[in-house]
Amino acid sequence: MSKKFVADTSVLLYDVDALYKFEDNEVIIPSVVYEEINHLKDESSERGYYARIVSKILDELSQKAPLKQGVRLGQTLIRTSYDIENEEISKALVMDKNDYKIIACAKNNNATLISRDRMMRVIARDFVEAEEYKADMIKTEIYKGYRKLTVPEHMITRMFEGKLGNEFDLFPNEFVILENQFNPQHIAIGIRKHDQIIPVDFDKLNVNGMRTRPKNLEQKMFLYLLQDKDITCVTAMGVSGKGKSLEAIDYSLSAIINNIYHKLLYTKSSISVDKREELGFYKGDVEEKLRPHLQPFYSSIEFLFKQELYSGKDLHSITNRLTVDQKVEELLAKDMLDFIPLANIRGMSVFEKVIILDEAQNTTNHMIKTLVTRVNDDGKLIVTGDVEQIDDPNLNQYNNGLVHLIEEGKEEDFIGHITMDIDPKTKRGRLAEFGARKL
Repeated sequence: MSKKFVADTSVLLYDVDALYKFEDNEVIIPSVVYEEINHLKDESSERGYYARIVSKILDELSQKAPLKQGVRLGQTLIRTSYDIENEEISKALVMDKNDYKIIACAKNNNATLISRDRMMRVIARDFVEAEEYKADMIKTEIYKGYRKLTVPEHMITRMFEGKLGNEFDLFPNEFVILENQFNPQHIAIGIRKHDQIIPVDFDKLNVNGMRTRPKNLEQKMFLYLLQDKDITCVTAMGVSGKGKSLEAIDYSLSAIINNIYHKLLYTKSSISVDKREELGFYKGDVEEKLRPHLQPFYSSIEFLFKQELYSGKDLHSITNRLTVDQKVEELLAKDMLDFIPLANIRGMSVFEKVIILDEAQNTTNHMIKTLVTRVNDDGKLIVTGDVEQIDDPNLNQYNNGLVHLIEEGKEEDFIGHITMDIDPKTKRGRLAEFGARKL
């Protein structure tokens, strides 16, 4: 039996394919949603871009028939409703908000509200049925990129002899930590390559040109994936302080020094807390506009070049030493580095370069798709993030772009992933670890 759903603006903008995912049901789009999309389509931001995509889909539908009459999109009936006022809701809620008009539309049409906005759903449930939009959520536990298994000793021996096939059904480039069942101290690390599990020798990691060294198993695994020439895309997920960004930047700069790649392109999703944080607000060129959003990168550069920046002990050395900003300017001047707003990636073709997308938990699936489709096979894409630190209220740990890339990429032999949750400690020390665990 078909159902009626009212789609919130957030549903259409954060998943531009949403209208194709309602199966044989009826989707009602309140007229105020059209107004919001029409207002947003002129923005140069990511949401402006997606508003234009949604506008195109709606334009194509409306050419078949006026949407207020209802138009079929596959099995789904799409129609407009201009019935967006409700006396009960108007009396109950003081402010005049579009959200309330969308809720009123659901009530007037006896429909279920579908929204990605948590508080909107909370308010709506006093008047109508309201559900979270789940069509773009991954349906399984987030892939870790490694497994821990207790095995007989002969399986470890077979791995080192090159005779261990993919007996554990590992995904391509998935690590396995093998523990001897009779001797827990006897541990070996393997990785799936093709249909075989081969031993991993971390002592052969090339740290030439790098200013840091991996301090634990998860950092070694991350660097191993970064240095694998057959892997075009590496994703890393973990809480703050695991060294994801630092190791990615350190590796990238060393790879440029060693002529493996030409340049590092650094980008991140810029989720503004208020209007003052939006890129268009700041004066200056792209770099100056991006600067407030690039603190993680600058912090990494400060750590990597701390000897060069802070080695002077006398007054003359201190007054003449480089600032972190000057060090970044030096890398820019040498054409080793460039900053690119994520929205500006469209239309680019990236070859023989490393791209780092930092804080990718704040991206949508379509933002990730836009980035991934820009990278040639002779480049390297590094995507890092922490799903516990999502700033966008319309995203959660199961529907953001990072987890989509991890989930969809786990079966590809040119993509590798590691969740950095093996070592409970952080690189920042005891206080940071205490804060992460207890505060």
